[in-house]
Amino acid sequence: MLCPIVRRSVARVSVSFFLLLTALVAVADGFVPLPLAGGANTGFSDTTEGDRQGGWIDLGGNDLHVIKPGRLTASRVPFEILDETAHPGKTCVVLGGPKRPYLPAKAEVPVAGVSGAYLYLMHAAAWCPPAKELKQAGILRVDYADGSVSEYPVLCGQDVGDWANPASYKNAARGWTAYNENTQVSLFVSRFALEKKPLKALRFEARESAWMVVAATVGEDVALASIRPNVMLMKKYEAPAPFETPLPKAADARPPKNVILIIGDGMGAGAQKLTSLYQHKAESRLVMQRLPVAGRCSTYSASSPVTDSAASGTAIATGHKTNNGMLGMDPDKRRLVSVMEQAHREGRAAGIITSDALRGATPSAFYAHVPRRGDASDISLMASACGYDILIGNHNSKPWFLTKAAGGLRADNRDLVGEMGKAGYVLAEDPEAFARAPAEKRVIGFMANGTLDKERCLAELLGTAVNRLSRNAAGFMLMLECTITDAGGHANNPEQSVRGTLQVDWAVKRAVEFALKNGETLVLVTADHETGGLECAPSAKDPGQVDIRYTTTGHTGALVPLYAFGPGSQLFDKTIDNTDIAKNIARLWRLSMPPPGAPAK
Repeated sequence: MLCPIVRRSVARVSVSFFLLLTALVAVADGFVPLPLAGGANTGFSDTTEGDRQGGWIDLGGNDLHVIKPGRLTASRVPFEILDETAHPGKTCVVLGGPKRPYLPAKAEVPVAGVSGAYLYLMHAAAWCPPAKELKQAGILRVDYADGSVSEYPVLCGQDVGDWANPASYKNAARGWTAYNENTQVSLFVSRFALEKKPLKALRFEARESAWMVVAATVGEDVALASIRPNVMLMKKYEAPAPFETPLPKAADARPPKNVILIIGDGMGAGAQKLTSLYQHKAESRLVMQRLPVAGRCSTYSASSPVTDSAASGTAIATGHKTNNGMLGMDPDKRRLVSVMEQAHREGRAAGIITSDALRGATPSAFYAHVPRRGDASDISLMASACGYDILIGNHNSKPWFLTKAAGGLRADNRDLVGEMGKAGYVLAEDPEAFARAPAEKRVIGFMANGTLDKERCLAELLGTAVNRLSRNAAGFMLMLECTITDAGGHANNPEQSVRGTLQVDWAVKRAVEFALKNGETLVLVTADHETGGLECAPSAKDPGQVDIRYTTTGHTGALVPLYAFGPGSQLFDKTIDNTDIAKNIARLWRLSMPPPGAPAK
């Protein structure tokens, strides 16, 4: 028999627990987010692709690190997203099924004492069979406190969707989406009717696909609402004015001293048409579209008709095709030297500016050599050792240059920023610091949030860069990339598509102004691929507006525009392959390009 003191303590605990549960239900307005931690088997973030060490679905940076912890309402249902800080490596349930035995096949989540009309899952699948086949992603079993069980087949194309596909289905409302720096990913909200009695546990078993459960909630009947992309343009932007007179074609076949390569990530013909129609009320009015030489570029990779940014970046940088996901290596994992690396070896200055992280696929292709684009630690180490005069990206790369003790992510405890400082680099974290950097120093830059948002931001960085790089008497190569165009295509967001294209156009204007004064600079403008399948036309109902249609949230295999100005531009006046960009630059500069597999120097 319990003594009175113990009975009073138990009573206080019971009352406290009851009040806490009552408050939770009241706050959720008829919904109770379930505690997933008891059955979670992995985390949202993955460091290394294919290492079988856990982390989402083992695809490296193509993971769910972008989801925020805490209360998240999706499709009108409140969910609780676990915090990886409090639950390291145990924030979600990820299952692989028979086809992916390196992932668990089953999981069980205890949820004793909770009851409600419906169970809501926030989840997704990967490597799904075609939706029309309605194959099982998995089996959901609900165990009740009285020993009974309810079983639900979870079908791809009905109850869950592929996380890289924006479509909603009968019982799978697309409730959340974000760009993870690789793919526009989505989570779906589904509901399953429950019996009116207390639950004991949820059991998940994967079948035909990988199945990822991020959160679960029990609650009242609610009509699920799917995300509807906004394809109306409402914001006002600043566009560069066209040149007053037509730009001249190159008078002769002499080679350029300098090359400025500008890449709009995902910036296809549709994004350019949309931007011109919205800003200039007519087609083909962008500065880039008025350059005297125009062609087109094929973008397929060695492994697919539709490239990713790693394979396309490698093709543009090295002149060689490779498989999707690979950087600076051919499909046989032989090292490929980029045209920028070789130009730098032969005495020219070299610079990279990107609104992406420096470890992003396109910039990395000009200095890195890894079999997987998600190898952020190795890629960052290669960036620190490449010796280029200018390396500027957004702030997201900085943690991979710092020790964990300094708030970074490096497991090898190397302070790459410190090492680069000793090698003659100065750190810049905004455009003003870049402009103030001593002339004799090289620059490593991680631009702070907000500094890469305005239409002119990349043009300003380019202006500073060419002034620094042109001090080299042998010439220079500068690669500048805008990534907002790609994000716009992935998210089906026309505002981003337009703003990114205008950032490119301002950079083109600044590059051509430099080239006109300099007289020895080739300016090239293209895209690594098209994203979003963007189609548009002037609106017949709303003058001044544009009818916009995205056909996918992924990349397409469409040819992309290519523009050129300056000496050497005559080599780019037709349809070429993306590998021809590096080949033509090497030809113009008579670079001695090493064969695949040549050792590093």
